[in-house]
Amino acid sequence: MNLKRLRSKLGLSQAALAKLVGAHAMTVSKWERGVSAPNEAQTKILRSLLRAAERGAVLDEASVHRDSTRALAHAFDHAYREPEIDLGTLSATNRFAGKVVELKRGDVMSKLVIEVAPDVRIGSVITTDSVDRLGLAVGVRAVAIIKATEVIVGRS
Repeated sequence: MNLKRLRSKLGLSQAALAKLVGAHAMTVSKWERGVSAPNEAQTKILRSLLRAAERGAVLDEASVHRDSTRALAHAFDHAYREPEIDLGTLSATNRFAGKVVELKRGDVMSKLVIEVAPDVRIGSVITTDSVDRLGLAVGVRAVAIIKATEVIVGRS
């Protein structure tokens, strides 16, 4: 695990990451340089933080210093919360289950691609808020639900 990249994804300094895992900032520096390694409990926390980062979580540095327990709880929630979608309540019948293989986050809108079968991909542009609310990230299972009154067909 590349801790420097993890910190960057989460938007944290070494001191903030250290506070989350119960270590000193210098210890995090040693981990990043390969001089030492986190213990088992710290490694579990770091893995959860990595999962949160992969699902788009960004932590506020000031919030971490103000209340690290709450910031950690927020990150864990982001890492492990599953989207609540009751597909039985939708009128759309064109549902394609797959896995998110590409996600490009924007400030307001994000582009994602779901692979529904080998080499069969469906792209969509949705709000970044929806990406966060649904917990979408590369590798996460998702369903592409298509509701359209028109389909454009071309000749291949």
